[in-house]
Amino acid sequence: MRNRARNALLTAAIVGEEQVEASAGDLLSLEGMDAETARTLASKGVHTTEDLAELAVDELTEMAAMDAERAKQLIMAARAPWFAQG
Repeated sequence: MRNRARNALLTAAIVGEEQVEASAGDLLSLEGMDAETARTLASKGVHTTEDLAELAVDELTEMAAMDAERAKQLIMAARAPWFAQG
């Protein structure tokens, strides 16, 4: 019974990690984004560049343990499409 429970927990963890990896893909398209930061953000519910664009600098610095300047650069890169002329 313990083995089945252990296997079920392992399977759930693998599925969760795969979902995080898949959702980090959109974030990886962003200039200045690295894989580790994208995975961290995806694991905390920030799955798209739009999600990132809606964050404040202090939210991102706390969420991803980064300095304010890098957080500002990533947020502005995520917001760039908002200001692009169509």
